[in-house]
Amino acid sequence: MHIGVITNPNSRKNKNRPDRAQRLQSIVGNMGEVHATESVDSIKPVLREFLRKRARYWVADGGDGALHWMLRMGMEVLQEEEFAGQAFRLPITMPTNGGTIDFIANNVGIKGDAESLLGTLRSRIEAGHRIEETEVDSMVIDGIEATDDGDVPFRTYGFAVAAGGVGQRFFSKYYADADPNPKTILKVFANTMMSMPIALSPLRKLPGMPVGLANYAREFFQPTRAKVTLDGMILPDDHFTGIHIASMSINLGNVVRFFGQADQPGLMNCIVGTPSPLAIAMNLPRMIRGDAMRGRNVLDRPCRELVVEAKGDELLEPVIDGEYYRNLKQVRFRVGPRVRIPKVVGKK
Repeated sequence: MHIGVITNPNSRKNKNRPDRAQRLQSIVGNMGEVHATESVDSIKPVLREFLRKRARYWVADGGDGALHWMLRMGMEVLQEEEFAGQAFRLPITMPTNGGTIDFIANNVGIKGDAESLLGTLRSRIEAGHRIEETEVDSMVIDGIEATDDGDVPFRTYGFAVAAGGVGQRFFSKYYADADPNPKTILKVFANTMMSMPIALSPLRKLPGMPVGLANYAREFFQPTRAKVTLDGMILPDDHFTGIHIASMSINLGNVVRFFGQADQPGLMNCIVGTPSPLAIAMNLPRMIRGDAMRGRNVLDRPCRELVVEAKGDELLEPVIDGEYYRNLKQVRFRVGPRVRIPKVVGKK
């Protein structure tokens, strides 16, 4: 078996495609298997079978979030007694541009939709052609979740995280859209800029002022209360308007670019600080160019470890590769294993 594919029939894009798994299986043919995973819990048994059958390529029918869960569950399976200590390693994994942003695929040069990517992958394997691959750093992420039964530690893996401040607030507005896409990024930024003169001044209290306009920028720039430790150094203040970290550079819909310093092997790139809303807005041209953020109250630098601890009543809700993790008391980021991704180009 060469190719193992998982597809989520409940995802936003697959809900109206009940024959999705069959469609992808017809493309893969006898070179592999396609399995529909109804929930996160159903991913691990499928990946366990992929390992047993020595599937060389694991393919996630989806974008950054789909690859995130494949990576997390795959690493858990690799640590099971059946596979631990053997010559097993994480297979070559591939997203398929099925998400709303697809920054991982963009970073490594994967182009095309799932159908064309799988078709290209199959044909190249059948022809015995070499498939170019690249390795990228991941992050190992250790968190503590507050539950009704007490604190629960967990471990996951990822590539880019909005742990608090404007990044996390951005995603809350981005995913509130009925159909989030690159245009939504522009809409969120535009709404924020239009709201700032009102929401961040006494004008918001004027009678008849639209509630949405008066609150949008205030919500967007709402700081996150936290204790932040960067490479062993406790940062001053505990109200952060930005807590972000990544193990690779990201391009959000060809609109803004961040974490250029993360492409150094063995290092992550953090963007952390307490800049004012105006200082953040003034950095927008740098975001568009992909330059490092600048300002007296912001750090944009390589790092090896970041620890974030919730303070006050608000628990952390980091967005990891587009996936929300809620009710966290603490989260710790370190450089994780290198992940192999094939550089496959299909038809757009």
